[in-house]
Amino acid sequence: MRRAAVLRWASAAGTVVAVAVSAASALMAVWFASQATGRESALHPTLYVVGAVVGLALAGLLVWRRRFPFALCLGASACSVLLPLDASAALLTLPWVLATGSVRACLTAAGATTAATATALLRDALRDHEAQVLVTVDEQTRVLSSDPTAAAYVAVGIVLLGLSVAAGLVRRAHLAAERARDEQQAAAAAAAVLRDQAGRQDERRLIAREVHDTVAHHVAEISLQASALEVTSTNDPAAARAAREMRASAQQAIRELRSLVTTLRSGDTVTGFPGATLDDLRPLLGRMTGDDPRTTAAVSVTGGQDAAPTLVRATFRVVQEAVTNAHKHAGGQPVDVRVDAAPERGVDITVRNLLPSDGARAPSLPGTGSGLLGMHERADAVGGTLVAGREDGSFIVRAHLPWVARAT
Repeated sequence: MRRAAVLRWASAAGTVVAVAVSAASALMAVWFASQATGRESALHPTLYVVGAVVGLALAGLLVWRRRFPFALCLGASACSVLLPLDASAALLTLPWVLATGSVRACLTAAGATTAATATALLRDALRDHEAQVLVTVDEQTRVLSSDPTAAAYVAVGIVLLGLSVAAGLVRRAHLAAERARDEQQAAAAAAAVLRDQAGRQDERRLIAREVHDTVAHHVAEISLQASALEVTSTNDPAAARAAREMRASAQQAIRELRSLVTTLRSGDTVTGFPGATLDDLRPLLGRMTGDDPRTTAAVSVTGGQDAAPTLVRATFRVVQEAVTNAHKHAGGQPVDVRVDAAPERGVDITVRNLLPSDGARAPSLPGTGSGLLGMHERADAVGGTLVAGREDGSFIVRAHLPWVARAT
């Protein structure tokens, strides 16, 4: 911040100095031209007034020499050729053309500035000695002290142009160094991002390997055991139905785990329920609740095919987790599920279950202990809200997810 402030102050000070030098130089050139007694004395006095006004205007326009250097340099050069002015405005603008312009613009501006400088010096050389800028006269005796030669005028012109061109080349090199530094920083930032992504991908592969080798293996065993129980429970319809539901749930879990492992390995951001839409919410609830009379579900979906996968995923996960928590902790109490989804309203989810009495609490079941946190994160990820807590003897989960349309 301090360096930026110093640079701003230095830039402002440079602009003030440039304007002051150009204005003083222009007025001096007009004054010396008005003192001529030779051929220039025939010029109309109005021309000197116009020259002074134009010189002051060019000095003021130097404020915009950074934004419009090429046009200002050509305009100042033309005025120096046509009016009794010096080439100070063009010389002060040329460095900015050289710093930021193309090769053609630089050559054109340098040529115009050279012509303006040569014209101003030639005009000064053709005047009487008393009206020449470069002549030296003793103030007391009014005797000529030194008579500038053609070589002196050429040397002055070369020095002025050389200083202007050198300033432009230095500024161009400085800007090129700044661009190179910015590009280096951008490349370093991009490399850091790539390294971070590579590290995250390695972590995903490790997680995918662990999920495949542990969780998927145990879920597959549960599915096989449920299949065996279904076959051996032909004389017990209730046990066979429970085994069938267990096998269906295990197979669904295996499909989701397969999708999760694939996603972790590929680094994709869309996980779970590949190809599913909001219209598949009813079958999902059917698989979760089965024929349980204690669970009631009312699902209203409009335009489910148009919902984005991120919205579908968040809706499924919130409903799944809320219903699972209700079955796990409600102690056999009724569970009511309400889902209303439409493009103009978004998705509203309400899962309500009665709280069991102290003597009828459900047995402690294993879990990760992060169900509510996960639901909050799912809702936040799509810009929604979720509230969960006790209310009038029930535990209620309410979520609102804004509608996100599928990309076309």
